[in-house]
Parts: sequence; C-alpha cells; structure tokens
Amino acid sequence: MNTSMMRTRRLSKDNTYYALKQKIIDSELEPDQVVHEENLAALLGVSRTPLREAIQRLENEEFLVRQPNGRLKVASVTLKEVEEIFLIRSMLEGYIAKNAARHATEQDIHQLKAMIEKIKYSFQLGASQDFVSYGFEFHDYLSQISQLKTFEKILNQLRDHALRYCRYVTMHGNWNTQADEEHNYILQMIADRNEEGAERAMQDHILSSLTTAVERIRGIQTARED
Repeated sequence: MNTSMMRTRRLSKDNTYYALKQKIIDSELEPDQVVHEENLAALLGVSRTPLREAIQRLENEEFLVRQPNGRLKVASVTLKEVEEIFLIRSMLEGYIAKNAARHATEQDIHQLKAMIEKIKYSFQLGASQDFVSYGFEFHDYLSQISQLKTFEKILNQLRDHALRYCRYVTMHGNWNTQADEEHNYILQMIADRNEEGAERAMQDHILSSLTTAVERIRGIQTARED
C-alpha cells in the first residue's frame, strides 16, 4: 500500500470516528439509543471497516456501550457521571485559570475579550448551542495559555463528555444563565493577575454549571417517569 492510499485510509477512519462522535455529543444519537452498524454506515455514508474501528474507539472512550446481548447503544446520561466530570473539571480548571492569570500576555487578554463578546452576543440572541460552543472555546484557550501540559491532556479526556452533557442540558432548556457573567468575572481576575481570584472564580463557575446540569437532568428523568 503506497503512502497516498495509507493517508486516505487514515483520513477515512478519523473522519468516521469524529463524525460519529459528534452525533453522540450533539444528541443526534440520543442517550440509551440502540444503534446498528448497517444504519450507522448508511447515516455516515461509509463502509463497515472504518465504522467498526470508529465504534471500537468510542467504546473505549465510553460514548458507546456494548450490552450483554451484544447490541450496541449510546451511553446513558447519568447524575453520577455528570457530577464526577464537573467536580474533576472544577479542580483541574481552577488551577488552569490560576496559571493562566500568571502567564497570559496582553494579546491573550485581547483574544479572551473577543471570546467573551461572542459568548455575550450568543446569550443575547438566545443561541444556546453557540453559547455552549463559545464557552468551551474560552475554556480551551485558558488551558493552552496555562502552560500546564499534563493538566491539559487529562482535561482533554473529559472535554467531549462534558460538552455532551452541556449540549444535552441545553436542548431541554437554557444553560446556566449566570455563565455569561461568570466568564466575564474569570477574565477580570486573569486580566488583574489575581491568581487566587481566577482559581476561585473558575471553580465557582463550573460548580454553578454542575448545579444547573443536575437540576435539569433530574427534571428530564422525572418527566419521563411520569
């Protein structure tokens, strides 16, 4: 197999993986939904080989679950998991914000302010999914400028699971309505080089988002039981 063919095959595998993962994150494939290879192949317009490799990767990442009967389903949305994810994020990202306050350049501050403007604008428009996306861009940028490479690697393992919960919750109502002001306060602490203040502000922000997520998920579960 020549280099060009190998590159094309790798691209096909990666594209299939990312496309399938995005459909799970966006709840186009809903939590607990049973899925079949042939249907997924048709949905994505791919052959079985790259699809099976994508499925294996997503099983390893716990976005897909193989049931005892061999059937495949989308991973559940649970209170226990969302609590664990957001509590871990609060600890990691608090320290990341602290270090971002230490290392941020004036150009970084300018870039973060531009991100805050996009967050505010999407909030005013009621574009909840854009609001979530811009919020994650803000968090991702702080990770990059914190210079905490190991923290960033660990956080990346949680990122898409956290994003899935945020998108899921937003589909069933507004996201944390205080998040707009909370992001702005985090930026203020970073711009002021207040390392401890930035750490506390980030922790408070993520725990506030956790409260919103837990309340919303409980409400969804109660409504379905009724």
